[in-house]
Amino acid sequence: MQAIQLNGFGLDQLQSVQLDRPEAGPGEVLVKMGAASVNPRDYQIITGQFTPNVAFPLVPLSDGAGEVVAIGEGVSRVDVGDLVTPLFFPNWISGEALGDERKLSSGLEVPGTLREYAVYPEHAISRTATHLTAEEAACYPCAGLTAWTSLVTRSDIQAGDTVLLLGTGGVALMGLQLAKALDARVIILSSSDERLAQAAELGADHCINYIDNPNWGQMAYEIASHGVDAVLEIGGAGTLENSLAAIRHGGHINIIGYMAGVEMGITVFPLIIKSANLHGIGTGNRDDYEAMMQCVAQYALRPVIAARYAMDDTAEALRDLQQGGHFGKRVITIP
Repeated sequence: MQAIQLNGFGLDQLQSVQLDRPEAGPGEVLVKMGAASVNPRDYQIITGQFTPNVAFPLVPLSDGAGEVVAIGEGVSRVDVGDLVTPLFFPNWISGEALGDERKLSSGLEVPGTLREYAVYPEHAISRTATHLTAEEAACYPCAGLTAWTSLVTRSDIQAGDTVLLLGTGGVALMGLQLAKALDARVIILSSSDERLAQAAELGADHCINYIDNPNWGQMAYEIASHGVDAVLEIGGAGTLENSLAAIRHGGHINIIGYMAGVEMGITVFPLIIKSANLHGIGTGNRDDYEAMMQCVAQYALRPVIAARYAMDDTAEALRDLQQGGHFGKRVITIP
């Protein structure tokens, strides 16, 4: 079977190889992978920015989807023919990760999704909504679950609440779709009026160009009257001050990225004044993933896919992701 392997740090170390096709043992599921999607974490792992502790060769990418083609003895969670996705954290099933639930992650400690066939323990995969294609389903394990955990598990967003989304990448647009399904109002930021217009077509209620409005936090606060209920914060140090300005008293800032810097660089005073809730979000557990997928099925949601690539063009997909300016997810089709 074909797979993409990472033999060392750097995009030039990605190589197409032929590996033996695995077989499902007891309690295991054989999946014919149909697609994988790329995330900033994947780029960081491949280029050596995430951790020096990588066991080469590595099959990269955390997110993917495929069809169950064989099941081992005792498997009951899925059937042959089901479209499934592997979990980002295969051993994090429910609740808080208080032990080793996050010790293993897809595309780093365990092989990733960029291969034709993969074997998973049945507890480490979940069925997808039946209306999704493999390419669409591949967008949810990281970006979708991160948005869901932020909005639902941590922020308890309800109908009529207001959510502030930073940017128009995969997590932000997942957040937009899920927030609208929850009947919340959405304020979204971008440096591009064109992408803001696209977000409005998806249902965004208010759009702010943050280049034209550098004090966008105060602007969002005023739009929401009392401040926004939750922020999906992807910027980190460079945007956190504005996010604090945007939230209501007792509001939630869900920190999912650090595109504008890793150091917090803030004083405790605004945290105390706002009674702010800061949540570090690292995707989520299987129970939350399956709750999210029920919502996706109920509202027939489909992710926004910015571009599609062949397996041999994985390096190009990652370069394009790193350059930014995209609207939605970048997906690799697995033949």
